[in-house]
Amino acid sequence: MAAPVNSGYLQTNDPTKPRSDAAVPFRDIIPAPTHPRIAGIVDHDALSWCESRRQIEAPAWLINRLEKKNLERPYKGFTSDGKVREGLYEYAEDEGAPTEEAIAKTEALMKILSEEQKKAVHCGDVTDDEFRLWSNPELYMNPGGLRLDECSSEIQTAIHAILKASSSKQGYEKILGCCLTNDFLGHLVNGKKILNEHSYNFRLFGTPSLNSPWGYTFFGHHLCLNVVFLGKRMVIGPTFMGAEPDRIDEGPHAGLRLFRTEELESLKLMQGLPKELQEKATLSKGMDGNSLPADRWNPFDERHLAGARQDNRIVPFEGCPVSEFPADKQESIINLFLAFNEYYPESVLQHRLALFKKHLPETYFAWIGEFGDEDPYYYRIHSPVGFMELDFHCGIFLTNTTPARCHIHTTNRLPNRGDYGRALIGA
Repeated sequence: MAAPVNSGYLQTNDPTKPRSDAAVPFRDIIPAPTHPRIAGIVDHDALSWCESRRQIEAPAWLINRLEKKNLERPYKGFTSDGKVREGLYEYAEDEGAPTEEAIAKTEALMKILSEEQKKAVHCGDVTDDEFRLWSNPELYMNPGGLRLDECSSEIQTAIHAILKASSSKQGYEKILGCCLTNDFLGHLVNGKKILNEHSYNFRLFGTPSLNSPWGYTFFGHHLCLNVVFLGKRMVIGPTFMGAEPDRIDEGPHAGLRLFRTEELESLKLMQGLPKELQEKATLSKGMDGNSLPADRWNPFDERHLAGARQDNRIVPFEGCPVSEFPADKQESIINLFLAFNEYYPESVLQHRLALFKKHLPETYFAWIGEFGDEDPYYYRIHSPVGFMELDFHCGIFLTNTTPARCHIHTTNRLPNRGDYGRALIGA
């Protein structure tokens, strides 16, 4: 089935572009309660909302694509040419992963679960297809595991303790920030039964151990984590983090803003490149479906290529080789890598960074859009061991019909079977 040409939620008076006299003008583009984007949302829960979206052609297309029956099988891996390069990933015997802490927090969770909940949360092994069954919309088409907003506050706290034990301090703050911003969106559109701090699923795979691979997935609207442990090593990936809007401007969390470094450092980098390198990096000045090839755009992923159900995608290296950048601009690429991967505990992050630097001569930087101070844009950093994207989107809940700097998607993959810890565990 061909991708739809728009999201299916448009009204004729939706703004093509929010006002430009404010950095994040999302207050201008909050939908009215009767707008088709949110009409009736107050009366739905997550499951019934998903079913209601099946009645609209465009979201029905997305739901179908994300359903379990359409998961890519067999798993091959995200590559640049359809061929997996072997031997790229190097793991030390002990990378300082906080495995004992994560085990302890997971065991603490299991102690407070009922037998039914224990059965629900355990979804197989990390090599099972179920481990890849994550998705980032609010659409709840593949129930399973523990849905946090259906659990007690004690269970919610215990699951967040696992996330916190698995992450750096700043990484957990970003994870929590995605949850809080999702809750803020629910407040803005009066849809808190669907969009809230706990509208995420937690699934456990394998048995927590220092001797065999195990892990978990945590996913929902604008936040998806796939985490694998093996001994004192760990892999987090693929991941999806996003926000609509990207900041909170009222309430107890006012001032929270996500992806500041990923946004501003990239724009500074592009603006500071010599003109010939800017042109070499730019794939397209236009960002819409008329400007890009049909397989490079749809109204939900828009320009990003590494989201859910893209496990076997082939994306060639494009744009400008980072090796042609001046030294300070190569350092900006490294800073962006650190921002995209800051959820790793520091010791593990240094191992990931060393591997990324090793392949910096094979790394490419690509850009779509303009790069003025207020322009929306897309960029990606693509290496044999990393694929990071940031994309500014049209509204899904907000009403802007062209990309705006207040709706952000970021994806992060490990090409050549680094995703899902496959290179780590040799599967």
